[in-house]
Amino acid sequence: MSNAYKKWKQTSHRSLSHLIAILIAAITFYPLSFSVHAHPMVPSFDRLPNNTIAEQISGGELLINELNCVACHSPNKHQSKRFQSLQAPVLFTTHNTTSAGWLKRWLNDPNKIKPGTIMPDLLHGIDQQDKPRKVDALLHYLMSLTPRLIEQDEFIGDPDKGKKLYKTIGCAQCHSPNAKDNGRDFPLGKLHLKYTPSQLIQFLLNPLHSRPAGRMPRFPMTEEEATHLTTFLQSSGPVRKDIDLVKEPQNLKLLKEGKAFFKQQRCANCHSSPSSNVAPNFSKPLPKLDLSKGCLSSNPPKSAPHFYLNAKQTKAIIAALKAKPKELTIQERTHYRMRQLNCTTCHTRDGLGKPDPARNSLFTTTGNDLGDEGRIPPSITGVGAKLTETALHKTLRGEGAIRPYMTTRMPDFGEAHAKFLVQHLTTADARADVKATPRDGKENEVGRNQYGRELMGIKGLNCITCHQLGGNKSLGIQAMNLASSPKRLRPEWFRDYLINPSNFRPGTRMPSFWPDGKAVSPILGRNTERQIDSIWVYLNEFEQTRLPEGLEKKGGFELKPEKRPIVFRTFMKDAGTHAIAIGYPSGIHAAFDSEQVRWALMWRGKFLDAESTWDDRFTPPISPLGESVITLGSGPAVALLKNLKKPWPKDGLQMQGYRLTKEGTPTLLYSHGTTKVTDTLTPKGKGMRQLIEFTGTKKDLWVRIATSKDFINDKPGIWSNGSNLSIIAPTAQIRKSGEISELIAPIKFDNSGKASIEIDWHW
Repeated sequence: MSNAYKKWKQTSHRSLSHLIAILIAAITFYPLSFSVHAHPMVPSFDRLPNNTIAEQISGGELLINELNCVACHSPNKHQSKRFQSLQAPVLFTTHNTTSAGWLKRWLNDPNKIKPGTIMPDLLHGIDQQDKPRKVDALLHYLMSLTPRLIEQDEFIGDPDKGKKLYKTIGCAQCHSPNAKDNGRDFPLGKLHLKYTPSQLIQFLLNPLHSRPAGRMPRFPMTEEEATHLTTFLQSSGPVRKDIDLVKEPQNLKLLKEGKAFFKQQRCANCHSSPSSNVAPNFSKPLPKLDLSKGCLSSNPPKSAPHFYLNAKQTKAIIAALKAKPKELTIQERTHYRMRQLNCTTCHTRDGLGKPDPARNSLFTTTGNDLGDEGRIPPSITGVGAKLTETALHKTLRGEGAIRPYMTTRMPDFGEAHAKFLVQHLTTADARADVKATPRDGKENEVGRNQYGRELMGIKGLNCITCHQLGGNKSLGIQAMNLASSPKRLRPEWFRDYLINPSNFRPGTRMPSFWPDGKAVSPILGRNTERQIDSIWVYLNEFEQTRLPEGLEKKGGFELKPEKRPIVFRTFMKDAGTHAIAIGYPSGIHAAFDSEQVRWALMWRGKFLDAESTWDDRFTPPISPLGESVITLGSGPAVALLKNLKKPWPKDGLQMQGYRLTKEGTPTLLYSHGTTKVTDTLTPKGKGMRQLIEFTGTKKDLWVRIATSKDFINDKPGIWSNGSNLSIIAPTAQIRKSGEISELIAPIKFDNSGKASIEIDWHW
């Protein structure tokens, strides 16, 4: 056990006055004569539309499954294809133990202990005078099923670390962000009363042991992490200390009554137990139910469970039960299961759901260099055509995380769900237009991977600037490990993604080196198929071959653009954590800030030394190696200005990556709403020429070229900041913004929706 664990010491207490205040508040808001019950919390139902008949039917089907209606009411042939039984928690195991004290409170009123639980109230109709006897009898029987607990040391971790884990690994995407039940998310209940710390630790490490239905998946975590998380979750009150209040049933009559009552209430229809031999006891089949009575009634009869459904839920369930038989497509079955498992809380797929905007900030990354790609779980549209079946299965079982920079963790939903989704996703996303390449054939077998090695190195496409390779860090940002690609990805998906990454993930910073299918590198005669094939072969043979050029070197690493420009993404002083530095063979270089979407630096001489980036991504930002460094103004390059007196906006631009010309010169891509922008900076003589091109129709767009304390305008269209920098911009004008002068130019579209601005920089 980690040294981080400490002996638990009970320190919580309340003064008499504090208790009186609580009681007064409770009586004020919850009168003793009136019991308020929350409706069952099923976020995958509540968070999606429920307006049309089709939406109501879909939502009703979800509720029927979540509430396990078919555990008591058998469906007919066509209903059995839509409604399945979901096993309730197993009673009782070493991972799901209980105490008599908590269990008694739970049996009396589950909704009071856990507002919004999907566990119905089975005892609502029992006469109040008879209820204590019934509860006591059921308690005796259930405690006889509970394994004898051994006294254990109880440990506590760090509640602050637990709180951070709760918010970042994914707990707060299904449960409330502050871990307090709110009537909207899956309720947690009073965990401090149900579990001892050691019991909750065991549960968190493997919830599937006692909850095989997958409603509560297993998140990969260490015992230490589970301890921190437990300490945070149980911090709302004094931790339960009673390990085994009923060691042996003393009253055999009560035990016998309890078993009979257990069967009568159909508990075994939903719950199993290693120690119970009670068989299920079915009620009326679904087709024979009177939908105005029974469970769906606002006041169910004594014999029926009370779910405390709201009107919206009842309406949806009735709509689903009355729906005409329909054969679901494989896509519909897939999406239904994903909705059931709440997958769309973190992922998007074909327009099905999306992460909750209110929880967006909870998706975080271990660094600040990958933007949304590094923190938000990827879209799973077409994932069955992307991943091999083996890789998809491992992913669904929470294994083999390939994005260590992403704090959100992929949970394990259990083997049954994994098998179902692998089969359905693979079938639903199957492609009919699979290309023949990358190939596994024998063409160019001798030395075939050498071209892939060359393409990945610093003199090729420079993949190693961003991507790790095996156990080797990249030269820049530490993006996904490419060495795992052949074991994860289907070769045809790999090919298509390389040709057009933004088609698979809009807004990605991954550039295309084969725009429109045309290779920018001269290697292999600019043959796109052979280039991609050689990279695929290299990655397959990675463990038996040499590292790409650039990774073989140790120590200091000066990047020297010789025949082609070098594009290097890193942390950079005055260019931010999303800097794209471009080194040109002419010896004039620049850096683009892709977070603020603006050119940030220009300089002459040497380009960059990547040693600090190589050794540690999070060292202080690097600086240009050369001299004559020009620092440009902050803020986005393009903005909407309907009033020239208003301050320059701080946002409005959306970065969309970059593309490379055949010569290797990058063109930055970004947009302002529907207006698309391309921005290219190329050496010209002893300076730079910037070409900004626009496609759109938006009015009142302006380019901010530069900022300075003041500008000198000696000749028409030529501007100087008082130093050695001169800017040629014929359409530019000066405006004052506080103590700063801004050199700005309007964007004027022609009849075809095109516009362009050309700017020359000399220093």
